[in-house]
Amino acid sequence: LGADEVVYAQLGEKVFLKSPSSYNATAHYIYWFFGKQEPSRIQLGWRNIMGGVGKTDVNMGSPSLLLPGESLSLDCSVKASYRMTKIHWLNPSGESIGSNQKAIIKTATSKDNGQWTCVVRDNQKEYQAKISVTVLDLDPASSLFQYSSKSSHLTIPCSIPLHISWDQIKAKGLKEVNWQFFPKLPSGGNSDGPQQLFSLYLDQVPLTWKANRTRGLSTEPDLQKGKLSLVRKQGREGDRGDYVCSFKFPKVTLNKTVHLEVLQIISSPGTNLISGQQVNLTCSLGHPLPSDLQVKWLPPEGSSQLSLQSDPHPVHLSIPEIWTEDSGNWECSLWQGGRKLTSDVITLKIEPKLSVWMLVIICSAAVIVILLLIVVFFLYRRRQVQLNHSLLLDCTVVYCKYGNKS
Repeated sequence: LGADEVVYAQLGEKVFLKSPSSYNATAHYIYWFFGKQEPSRIQLGWRNIMGGVGKTDVNMGSPSLLLPGESLSLDCSVKASYRMTKIHWLNPSGESIGSNQKAIIKTATSKDNGQWTCVVRDNQKEYQAKISVTVLDLDPASSLFQYSSKSSHLTIPCSIPLHISWDQIKAKGLKEVNWQFFPKLPSGGNSDGPQQLFSLYLDQVPLTWKANRTRGLSTEPDLQKGKLSLVRKQGREGDRGDYVCSFKFPKVTLNKTVHLEVLQIISSPGTNLISGQQVNLTCSLGHPLPSDLQVKWLPPEGSSQLSLQSDPHPVHLSIPEIWTEDSGNWECSLWQGGRKLTSDVITLKIEPKLSVWMLVIICSAAVIVILLLIVVFFLYRRRQVQLNHSLLLDCTVVYCKYGNKS
């Protein structure tokens, strides 16, 4: 039928075998076999002149789950040793591993998660075979730094990839899943001991969280989908610190640490002010801002401070005189490049300043009230004197009338 042809195919994947060019589907029967001699010869497929077709299916099992620190072994075997073939691997980032390396044995890390490619070069032609490697990692896509405020929603993220099931994780000997909190001290450091927030009941179906010390936080309802995040409607100043999501296995512990910062606006001397008074506003994380973070102030609509001169806006905003049109919500937002991280809002109440005429009116009213009180007092005293004099006259008349008879 012709010369032998070498076809490279990946184990477990589809392979297409071309029929000889001399084959006529309307005049011949055709059979595909694996192996040349009986009894090891296996029929793979056939086709007849009546249009009938048959085939044999071959399935490949899904790759097993690896934990960081376990051994990753990849072998690209080619059953064509009589030909001059060159083989190398590409990692999930597309980087070449070894110039002519068929097998790879290394310690697995989260960077190994993804699709590896075996590249075979034979007679100026290139063939590729791909295999997926799954290394368990906790929410690698989200940032390790999270920001919140008293005016913003609070989310502390942790999750496992959707394509990894809880049964796969339990099969690796999972012993414990929990959340811990290390509060940030006023000095800027973290406390020595953690606070136990939540732990997972691994023997319950469905999986359920056990609350230890919630700090007002709630767990997301999509636990079965790998969502382990903690949430609350608003942040608090005391939320600053490190939150650690832990998966404990017999020989390794996976930790995801989230550093939470809370933005806060502080007004001095307060939020209830008088028109014309000086006020200082500070937008702060409780420590100096890193160089890659900036703040933006948004005064109330119609405020006399609507256009701030400097860019970027200052963390400390000093207003020599504040007026009634500055009353309302003042917003400070935290930005990193072109991305808004969070914002906080403070409400200033500014009463109008007392004018000279208002002072005159108030003083006049006070004088009138005092004069009225004096008049009432004198009238009262006069009435008392008249009553006493009338009683004295009555006593004299009685004495003169009846006193001499005695």
